[in-house]
Amino acid sequence: MERVPGRIGVAGDWHGNTAWATRAVRKMTALLPADGPRLIVHLGDFGIWPGPGGQEYLAQLDAALGEADAELSFVDGNHEDFTQLARLQPGPDGRAQVTERIFHLPRGHRWRWHGRDWLALGGAVSLDRAGRTEGVDWWPEEEITLRQAGSVIDAGPADVMVTHECPAGIEHDFPPPPPWWSQADLRRSDAHRELLREVVLAVRPRWLMHGHLHLSYQRQVDLGGGPIEVTGLDCDGADRGNWAILDVTSMRWLRFAGRPIRNVLRGLVSR
Repeated sequence: MERVPGRIGVAGDWHGNTAWATRAVRKMTALLPADGPRLIVHLGDFGIWPGPGGQEYLAQLDAALGEADAELSFVDGNHEDFTQLARLQPGPDGRAQVTERIFHLPRGHRWRWHGRDWLALGGAVSLDRAGRTEGVDWWPEEEITLRQAGSVIDAGPADVMVTHECPAGIEHDFPPPPPWWSQADLRRSDAHRELLREVVLAVRPRWLMHGHLHLSYQRQVDLGGGPIEVTGLDCDGADRGNWAILDVTSMRWLRFAGRPIRNVLRGLVSR
């Protein structure tokens, strides 16, 4: 990310939904300056998937980005083909190129915009693991490892964290889980969120944005290390909460799904 943007698009989970993703790209880039870099940061469950469907998704999304003269960089979610991601090699700027205009942000990748250090840390737990098959639609690499967490902590503080998972300590109201979800996976998710919280406490960001929960909200929280502005974005199909426009010079949200930000994000929780 050598070119420094004034504002960016930020998007939540797309799950390889081609029609939704290409439409979101068109809508976001129409709100980004024509004379500067047009960049989108994606918060995981982006849609790296095996088979012809996965390749067609990437091809059509890359074409939409080309038409808009834009690039997209994503953290990995839990629903990604980690076999494909493992074959990618980071380029000179630390990102791993997937297509001409799509890049993966490896766990622990850092960059600097307007005097602020940004940190990418993908990964989460699939709560529906019981209904998935390893190597087909589930991969154990979905979780942040202790080694990865330790490396991020050792690298020092960051001002902004871009994650897929939501750290423990940020409470939400959910209905009871489906009975076929495994209790072991629920415990695994709780432990993973606790691990991310430990990373957050060590890194001490002032801003954190994430996907995964399929919730749109903004909240100031204190996990024990000072206030953090946390923003969650919803998934594909959620017209009012899947994407937003962020002014990275001031770290102010400008528009939310195409609407002026006034009275939209703060306090909003939608399913």
